[in-house]
Amino acid sequence: MTLIRKYTGAFLPFIFIFSASMFRPYDGDLGWHLKYGEYFFKHFSVLRENTFSTMMADFKWANTSWLTDLISYFVFETSGFLGLTLLGALTVTLTFLFFSKAFKLDYFEKALIFPIIAYFEIPAIQVSFRGQLISILLLGILFYILERYQENKSKLIYLVIPLFLLWANLHGQFILGLGLFFIWEILYLFSVYINNRDNLSQFLKETKLLIIVSFLTLTATLIHPFGVGVYHDAFLHFGNENLKSIAEYVPFRESTASWWNQLIIGALISVGFLFIFFNGQLKKRFPVFAILGILYGLSWIVKRYAWSFYYLAIPFLKPLVYFVRPDSKKYTFMAATVLFLIYISFTAFIKMPLNQYRDMSWETYCSYYTQCSPKAAEFIIKNNLNKKDLMTVYDFGGWLIWNYPQIKPSIDGRMHLWIDKNGYSAFSDYYGYEQNLKDINDSSYNTIFMSKTKPLYNQLINEVQKGRWQLAYNDSVSGIFIRKN
Repeated sequence: MTLIRKYTGAFLPFIFIFSASMFRPYDGDLGWHLKYGEYFFKHFSVLRENTFSTMMADFKWANTSWLTDLISYFVFETSGFLGLTLLGALTVTLTFLFFSKAFKLDYFEKALIFPIIAYFEIPAIQVSFRGQLISILLLGILFYILERYQENKSKLIYLVIPLFLLWANLHGQFILGLGLFFIWEILYLFSVYINNRDNLSQFLKETKLLIIVSFLTLTATLIHPFGVGVYHDAFLHFGNENLKSIAEYVPFRESTASWWNQLIIGALISVGFLFIFFNGQLKKRFPVFAILGILYGLSWIVKRYAWSFYYLAIPFLKPLVYFVRPDSKKYTFMAATVLFLIYISFTAFIKMPLNQYRDMSWETYCSYYTQCSPKAAEFIIKNNLNKKDLMTVYDFGGWLIWNYPQIKPSIDGRMHLWIDKNGYSAFSDYYGYEQNLKDINDSSYNTIFMSKTKPLYNQLINEVQKGRWQLAYNDSVSGIFIRKN
């Protein structure tokens, strides 16, 4: 019976998380990620120039997710969309595993906390596998290492160095992890100093160690195909006006479900904080709580920070479990098991039919997610409209790059941060036309492939009525317009 309890407690929580994290891939950037991975396997070198779009052709940029692109391409080539679905679910499951081990959640605590975090994380995990999920997993590994070091001065702290070597090559969000690591070091050393003012030898010893680890960690991040350029690309995310047009880089809209989630978890953390404070455990939790406060503030400004914040909230949700925990260990185990069986059953029900993951295709990708139009792309190819004067939708760029290499999109999802040495931004140029802030008649485009969801589409319909443009192709999601001479 003890063995059954052991394995039930070890596996049931993660069976739930894995099943709950099963989503069909619909990342709008998937196509160009696959194309970068394909290029490496064909040429055994990292692609550095923009060869895929007509705007800012041959622009050189540091692809901070180059190693993730290799993984994505390999998995897609060997097992298709299903492989990416399973890889995404596995990445999320490992993330829960490391955060739960970092903050020592027991079986019953997992039963109450896991579904809360999984629900809040849906916006991040529902696009399935991508670099951001890897970043959050590596953040979980980082805090597992830091918690073990804080607890018993574990030599695991040296693993931070290879962790960031890998992270810097997998995803640009390593810069957030690096920042949180440095903040943690400062706060942790401050607490060591306060607790050892009469004997500073321990403080000096740990300060020396963490300075060495920090220096080697920074050095390790430069072991990268793009060298210091990886920092240039990462820092472009700060203060860039173009990010206001990207969904994850804007605040939560007031009174939406995500906005209320932020308020609710903020209230729960406050109660957990009071519990920790009055139980004299704040010294131990001070570095994580300070980091949590920083991320909470940032997540109100940029929602992308929320996905890391929710996981780091776990130690401040733990105390709340005390109020509903049964007194008996037997009933605690039984209650947790019943809850997980309910979660798994409910998850299995909402994930039906399961063949949707096996049968996922690019047609499904277009129909359900990005609203792209294969027939429109075929029309462009058939009528030889793929020229430099073709304007395509930003959201269609990655899909075109992978599926229709005969068509060079004007712009795609890589380019929102690109600025050349003359200060030119392709995204700013394009976005002005897409949103009908600039007159399309003044542009150099003579053919436009436009989604019906964009303001430019309605303006072009008006231009057709005025006799300036011709609607050459139209379907339920898009239209192709040709300028009349």
